[in-house]
This record gives sequence, C-alpha cells and structure tokens, in this order.
Amino acid sequence: MDGGRVAARGYQYQYLRTLEQLIAVIDDAQVACVRVEGPSASEGAEDQVDFDVVELDGSLRSVVQVKSKVAGGTISGATALGILLNMVGGNQEARQYWLLTNGRRGALSDQLNDILSSQPEPSQLRGHLLKLFHAAPQRHRQLESLNEEQLARLARCRVAYDQRDDEEIREDLREALRALRNRARHGLGEQSAGLLTGYLISEILGRAADVTGNRASFPVEELRGLVLVDGETLARSIGFRDWGTLVGSIPAIPDVERPTLLVPLERAFEVVARQTVRRTTLVGPSGIGKSSAAALFIAAHADEYDLIGWIDCETESSIRTSFDRIVAAVDPGAANTLRGGPIWALQQAVQDVLGRLAGRWLLVLDNVNSAREVESWVPKVGRGDVIVTTLNGASHPGGGAVIAVPVMERGESVELLSRRLRLNDDERALWEAVLGRLAQALGDWPLALELGAGYLDGCDHGPEYVDSYLEELAVRSLSDKDSVPPGYPDTLAAALNLSIDRLEARTRPGAADLPTLALNMLYASAYLASHCIPGHLLLAAALTDIDSQESEQHRYFLVSPELANLGETLRELNRFSLVKNDLPLPPTALGKALPDADRTFAVNTVSQALLRARLRANYELPTALDRILGHLERWLYWPLQLGELERVQVLTPHAETLLFRIEQMRFSSTRVAHLYGNLAGSHHTQGDVLRAEALFNLELQHLGRLDPTNDVLLVQTRQSLALIYIQAQEIGGDLKANLTTTFQEAVEHMEFVLQQARAWAFDAPKAALKLAIDSRISIQYAHLPQAEAARLAPLALAFADLEGRIEPSTYSTSHRTVEQANQLIHQGQYAEAERCCRKLLDDGLVGPTAGEARRFMIEALARQAKWREAIEEVRFWKLSAEGPRLFRHSVIDLLRNTGHACAEALMIGDTRSIALLSELISWPDLDDFLAVGNDDDRFAIHAMRSLHESLQGN
Repeated sequence: MDGGRVAARGYQYQYLRTLEQLIAVIDDAQVACVRVEGPSASEGAEDQVDFDVVELDGSLRSVVQVKSKVAGGTISGATALGILLNMVGGNQEARQYWLLTNGRRGALSDQLNDILSSQPEPSQLRGHLLKLFHAAPQRHRQLESLNEEQLARLARCRVAYDQRDDEEIREDLREALRALRNRARHGLGEQSAGLLTGYLISEILGRAADVTGNRASFPVEELRGLVLVDGETLARSIGFRDWGTLVGSIPAIPDVERPTLLVPLERAFEVVARQTVRRTTLVGPSGIGKSSAAALFIAAHADEYDLIGWIDCETESSIRTSFDRIVAAVDPGAANTLRGGPIWALQQAVQDVLGRLAGRWLLVLDNVNSAREVESWVPKVGRGDVIVTTLNGASHPGGGAVIAVPVMERGESVELLSRRLRLNDDERALWEAVLGRLAQALGDWPLALELGAGYLDGCDHGPEYVDSYLEELAVRSLSDKDSVPPGYPDTLAAALNLSIDRLEARTRPGAADLPTLALNMLYASAYLASHCIPGHLLLAAALTDIDSQESEQHRYFLVSPELANLGETLRELNRFSLVKNDLPLPPTALGKALPDADRTFAVNTVSQALLRARLRANYELPTALDRILGHLERWLYWPLQLGELERVQVLTPHAETLLFRIEQMRFSSTRVAHLYGNLAGSHHTQGDVLRAEALFNLELQHLGRLDPTNDVLLVQTRQSLALIYIQAQEIGGDLKANLTTTFQEAVEHMEFVLQQARAWAFDAPKAALKLAIDSRISIQYAHLPQAEAARLAPLALAFADLEGRIEPSTYSTSHRTVEQANQLIHQGQYAEAERCCRKLLDDGLVGPTAGEARRFMIEALARQAKWREAIEEVRFWKLSAEGPRLFRHSVIDLLRNTGHACAEALMIGDTRSIALLSELISWPDLDDFLAVGNDDDRFAIHAMRSLHESLQGN
C-alpha cells in the first residue's frame, strides 16, 4: 500500500459517506441541503467538519466528521473524544454531532459511547468523562475548558463505528440509487449504478475542491436532478468505476472539453493493432495541457482497461516508486521486484507482470525529461497502451505517434475564462467578445488563461476590467521578454508576474502578514518537486529558521493558527491560480497536532521555472534555501525514525529536487550535507545500498568543502559507508560487485569512528556510546569472509570495551533490552520477552531499534499461541501507513522467525497458526525481501510459501 493510495482511500471513504447521507435525506421535506466540507472559513470550524445537514429554516440537523483508517486500524476513545471536543468547540450549533469512522473500536471507545448514549445531564457528563480519561491530561484540559453551551453540545455527540469496507458502502449506494431511479421509471443497471455513483462522487469532489466555498451547499433538489441524470451525461461521468484498477495520482479531469486534444490521441491508437503495445507521445511546453489530454483520455476510455497506471517521471525516485506500485497492484508476490537491488531487476519485473496480465493496461508516463530515463521501463510486449508526456520533442520511447499539443481553441479559452469568472450563460454571451480579446492576448495558453482569470477573480474584478488588465499585461510583457522560456507566449511570464506583483504590493518587508508569507512560500516551492508540497513546511520556513525553534526531539515545526493560518495563506495563492490543492500527506504515528498538518499543494513546473528566473540575482537566495533545507531535513527525519515508508516516498522527491537545484548553484553548507545523509539513510533502510552509498559519498564531498568541517556528520557518514560494505557482504552477488567502497576503506572508516568515539567518551558520552553500540553490533553479526572477519574482530572488541566504560544511556538501555528479549525467546521465556518489548514500544521507542522490538514482540506472541494479537500486530506493520515498513531487515527476520514459530505450532496440531502464516506470506512486495535477505532468509520464505500452499490444497 502506497501513500497516494492511502490518502485517496481516506477521501474516497469521506465522500462515500457524504453521498450516503445525501441519499438518505433526498426525500426529507425538512432538509434544504448538505454542505460538503462543512461551513465556510468565515463561520469557523471548517477543518473540524466534513459535512453538515442544513434544514429549510437554516438550522443544522447534524454536523459530521469522517475519519478513515487503514484495514485493522483503530480509533481509541481518547482520539474520538478529542475529535468531538474540536467539533463542539466551534461556532456551529446543531441538533447532533457525529463522528463516523471505519476504524475498529480501540481502548475506552465502548465506554465513551456508553456514556454519551446514556444521555446524562451536561453537568454530570464532564465528571463521567474526566473519570474515564483520567490518564489523558490533554483531554482533561479540554474538558475543563468547556463552557456550558459547549458541554451541552458534547452531550449531543455520538460515535458510529462502521465496519463496512468501501465496496460494501458502494454496493449499498447502488441499491439505493437503483430504488430511486426505478421509482422515477428511469431504471438503472448494475454497470450504470456504478457509473452514477462515480458521477455523484465526482460532483461532491468538485464542490469540496472549490476553495471559494460557493459550491459547498448541495441542495436536495439539485441532487434529485443529478440522480435522474440523462444517459448521455451519465456515460461521460468520471469517478469510481465498476472496472479496472487505477494506480497513481491522476490529475483532475479538465472541466472544459478539448476535442482537439482527445481526437488525435484516439486516432493515433486506432491505427495500431490492439495485440501490440501501442505508444503515443504528447509533446509541448509546460502548462499547455499534455497531462490534461492524458486525463481526458482516461476519462473517456477507462472501461477499456483492467489496469491504469500514472507514472510520475519528475525525479528518479518518483519513477521508481510509481513502478513499485504498479508491480504491487498487479502481483504483490511477483518475483525479482528488487526495490532494494539493481534497478534493472525492477524494470524486468514491470515487463514481466504487465506481459502476463490477462487484461489490457494503460500507462501514462507523465513529465518525462528524456527517452533514456524511461525506455527501460516501457514494456516491449503485452496488451497495453503507453502515453508519454514530455517537454522534449525528441523523447518518444519506442516510436509511435508524436502529437504536438496545441493551444486551446478560442471557444475553449472563452469557456475556461467564463467558468473561472463564474459567469452564467447570459453573462458569457454578453462578454464573449471581451473574453475573446483576453484569450487572444494570453495566446490561448491554458496556464496563462488560468493565471489571467485568477488575477481578475483574485482582485474581485469581473470581465468589465479585462481591457485595463490587457493594458497592464502589454506593459509587463515588454519588461519580461528575456525571462520567457523558448516556445512560450510572452504574456505567460507577464500574467504570472502581474499576479506576483499584486501580492508584493501588499507585502511589508520583514513582516509576517498573509501576502508576505504567501509570496515567500510560493518562491520556496520553486525549488522543490511540483507535487504534494507540504504546506506547513514552507509556511514554517517563511516564518523562521528551524534552529530558532526549541525541540528536544528534533521535531519539525507546525505553525499554529494563532501565529499564521495555513489555509488563509494558501487561499492568497489560490485566489490568483498560482497553486492547486493536492492530496494530503500519508498519516504519521506522531498524529495530527493540527487539523491541516498534512495539507499539501502543487505548482506548475513552468511557473516554478519563471519564479526561479525572477530570483536568479537575489543575493539572499542561498540563505533562504538553507533555511528550507533545515526544515525539510526535520520533515524527513521523523518518518525515517518511525519507518513510515509512504511518508518517506512523498518527501524524497522534494529532497532530491532541492539538492539538484543547490548543486546547480554550487554552494555547500552543513545542512546540504545533512540532507544528503538523510536521503541516503532513506535508501539504505529500504535496501537500496548502491544509491545510499552514492549519496553518502556526496555528503562526504560537501563536508570536505566546509571550514571547519562538521565532525558529527563526518563520523556518521563514514560509519554509514562502512556499515553498507559490511551488510552488503551478506547479500552478495552483483550488489557487492557494484559497491565503490573497498574493504580497506571500510576498515579505515571504522578505525576513524573508533578514534572519534574514544575522543567523545567524556565530552559527549551518549554520542560515543551510540557509535560504539552500532559499530559493534554490525561487525558482530556480519557474514564476512574469514580473512575480513579476522581483520575487523579487534575493532569489535575495542567498541565493546568502550561500551563498558561509558555510563548507560537511554539508547544503550533500549538496545540491551532488545538483546535481552532475543535471549529470553531463545530460553523459552516468551511472556517476559513480550513484556520487555511492549514496554519499550509503549515508552515511545523509535528508529530501527523499535523495529527490532516489535518483531521480537510478535515472535513472542506467536510462541505463546496468542494468534489474534500477533495477527493484529502484523496487520498494523504491513498495512498501516504508520507501521514501520521502512525497516526492511527487521521485516525479513520477522517473516523468517515468526514463520518458523507457525510451522512448529502446526507440527503439534495447533491449526490456529495458519491464519498468522497467511498474514505473513501475503506481506506486500514479499519477493522484495528475498533480494535483501541472505540464503537462509530466502530458503525460509520459500518454505513458508510451500507449507501454506500444501495446507490450502488439503
């Protein structure tokens, strides 16, 4: 499960429940509308409400928040109460307040529901809840702060735990829709019911995405009209369909039809036999509509494909991550999907799984830089189609038609402008000539049209202001000629710069007002990847340097609404169409300290290029980028510590892009080196040791340019390079041969680490102890040739000796406890081993040591025949975005040892272990771990599979 799919699942569940409520009240004469995403910003609490039901007199019948959890995830009573308290703390007075969730009941959830359902007096309610949540100080503070009105609202709150999965909800919706249309004699077949569900959800999504809030209210009468929509409109709908699998983050389907884009693309595929892989390349500058053309094609032809994959080709890591998802979606157990090994192995896996796919597939390779980057990924055989979008006319892998994407037709341009300025049909007819002049001046370029309309709308101007805007545009175009990239209209840079000028005119140097923060965030976004840019990261960077924030745990900085409101800041940029909202970040075990903590946005790549050109001569740019580096390093640090794979995959392209921009500018700093190290650590933890080694060497290069150098980073980097060499010997094969680090260099690195650890023993004992422990363990448990092991043995003894001479730390105590748990398992003291590990995890242990503690705890549970608890822990690890799936070596040991425990239980007749064995062998990307493990690991996993297959056959 990847981060994009987890986030999409959350939205899908929310909008399914919203649609379900709409259908439930469609015949209620007292209901006026359902508001998607709740109240407007001016009414407050918009981030605490997902939808509410409004009656004819304007009063609220119910206010609802929807919380989606991955399979097996829980919502505890304390978490549920916190959500309810946020809801009742707003300005909304309603008859009832609901939390709807597909999560399982967690600790104290039943007791919370019992108290609320008993309908106590508000005066008694507070006392009951204070007693129930006596161990939750934050809930105590929130409860104590409630006034009488808010307490009365809390008494009207309820929590609904709904164990239906999305497909069950969808089927219930189909039945309800069929009943509605049959009563109206429209009829609805099985396939059409799915289409209509998608049509209505796309309508809800459109209303949710309207940042103005003007379309948030969904009147019941309008819903009834949509439910009874005619067949032609229904056939054109796009949403969640009854067929196929969609992998990746597909952009929004354009709201303006462009047949001049779609027809040539369809014809290009028609002329090639369907039994072969058909390829078409869409060429054109950024912002002209290449991705939109691909999205339109998907909207029109989704029913023809069993798999549709959208491949983000912006960075090397985004390409790899996208294809990882394709392989996992088609065949989670596919052989040779070596995410941590050579890239050619994953490329071969893509060719294999798509070549074997019985149905037809479509791949969209979006934003390709060069044919060389993607040629090895594109399948050569199979029943599939490939669409490539690229700026580079020479990049059309494997031949096929090349279509130059044109600008919009004039009528299409006018339609887009009319929609953005929210003109009705009569107003459009009245202003059509004026809008035509604006479209002509903007070159009918989609991005320029969006910026121009955004400027007018952001300034609260209508079409009557177009002529004045055209005068400003003409003047600005003359001064911006040199900044326009080749092939783009002169007015594109002018349109962008006019919007930025408008923002700048309202800024105050050194101030932290909304326009200033918005502008600084926009500039910063030009140096990151273009999608899923964390809003709080850039808002924090716009406000302060990360080192000025006190953080004992190296936490990233989330900006409180009292200091600066992220939603209002992004609204400043959305007003001018400078950014677009994007999917939220995958969830984190740290939780959401703020409702919008995971909010992200996207920026067009040509806008980023124009922004960088605008800042080219700014002498403060290196300082500003160094500040962004500091914040990004913190954002990447915690997912690495917690092992949160999806969150790391979203943040990695930003780190890669920022470092690429910095390399172009040729400046070094401690933070540049530090981010290289974190990025390398990400690849190392996932098993991609070759990429990790290359990045650690780049970190060394930057450290060598610093005067004075950073000794802490230097020793960490050299230790990491030594560990890569030592661990790679266990895997062997091509991986070891492709390493650039030699054994002699690894020894020298370890000798330097020992020297530094000894030097720090008195002044920095905790750091020295960590270096000694990590180095000793890596050598002690390494599978090295005899001569190399003999050479490193004295170093292991020296590290062990140093450990014994330093006062124990939290880190060393945790390690010692984990090692003790391992010994207890070998001694058969499983309950004590479970207790040791559970205490470590309950105390908040993070990092790779936490992965080891969790896998020893699961093995101890299995050895005690606590199958249900072991299964719950395995499901959390392998399915939850908050599970430590980044720690791949711990996963291998978990699979091997716990699988062995299942086999031993079966030998004595305990068939309950089969359920746990099934969970283990269905681990996502299981074959990836075969590449990371050694021969014993591979044998154990193959044996587990064989055992499970034999059991299934009996």
